[in-house]
Amino acid sequence: MTWVQKALEQLDLSVEWRSLGKMAWRYVEEDSCLTLAPALLEMVGGADDGEAVYPFYTLEVSSFVEIFDGPPTTHWDGMANELSMESKIDGDDAWIIFKREPFDDDEPQDVVDPDGGIREKN
Repeated sequence: MTWVQKALEQLDLSVEWRSLGKMAWRYVEEDSCLTLAPALLEMVGGADDGEAVYPFYTLEVSSFVEIFDGPPTTHWDGMANELSMESKIDGDDAWIIFKREPFDDDEPQDVVDPDGGIREKN
């Protein structure tokens, strides 16, 4: 298992969703950087039909950092709304960034249907 896979598994244990949603992620191997952001969703039906929305989440930081070999260097960038953690995971360099908002170039891949569920966009 790579450190990225390990981080994504730990993410499932460390995130509490405040609304329907899921996380989008991007990995840049040259920088050993995994960036996570709430995924855009498209509303289907009702007054907001076709609108892009994104979920809110709470990260249990103390739970998530358990994957690191030692305490990570952690930074909060209030201007960018990003939390950054950097250290080693299983001996490999790892830099993980949590974004408050979706990636700037993100497009909805899933929809919130009128019944309140999430499904893949057709």
